[in-house]
Amino acid sequence: MTYDALLFDVDGVLLRHHRDHPTVYRQAIEETFDRFGVSPSNDDLDAFIAGATLDEMRRACADHDLDFAAFWAEREANASRLQRGMMDGGERVPFDDCAVLDELAEAHAMGVVSSNQHATVEYMLERFDLAHLFDAVYGREPTVDGFERTKPDTHYVERAMSDLGATRGLYVGDSACDVLAAHRAGLDSAFVRRSHREGYALPEEPTHEVSTLAALPDVPGVESSA
Repeated sequence: MTYDALLFDVDGVLLRHHRDHPTVYRQAIEETFDRFGVSPSNDDLDAFIAGATLDEMRRACADHDLDFAAFWAEREANASRLQRGMMDGGERVPFDDCAVLDELAEAHAMGVVSSNQHATVEYMLERFDLAHLFDAVYGREPTVDGFERTKPDTHYVERAMSDLGATRGLYVGDSACDVLAAHRAGLDSAFVRRSHREGYALPEEPTHEVSTLAALPDVPGVESSA
């Protein structure tokens, strides 16, 4: 049986990380604290870096008597603005192997599911002329609820599959969360082990593993038009 839909993560799969990733994203958090008149400690900043919990984030705001919902909205806007600027400045660009997407789109319904902000994802697709390849696009909503629904939660993966009217999908990602979300949603997974994932351990085996998107047409179940 072949896959009737291909879903892709964005960061590290379609889009290159900034050379200073993830340190550069501290800037967005620092700017947010500054807008609220607070000089944050390293612990305050760490509370909002990838892997932190909502409890840690709420604690950092409570320590400075900041309204968490207002802080979160400002932080999301700052992070998205920072990333858009990096794309415009050539600091974040698609991987060269994204060239294979045109071929894959001729034989599959395709979608994007990212834990990044939806506005950032949409901007990236338009900025690099990729939007026409995807019929379902989901980044996280800029709310706490949106954050809680990010991978490995299956919320956005399932919405994308529903939008595409697909029943057998392959999710292409580069993280443990991607593999877990795919399997929990009943999808197969393709783990892209790029150079930034050398030695990266996964909690469970992906269905497929590739080192480049260019290898996807040769993955069992993936058919191209070539």
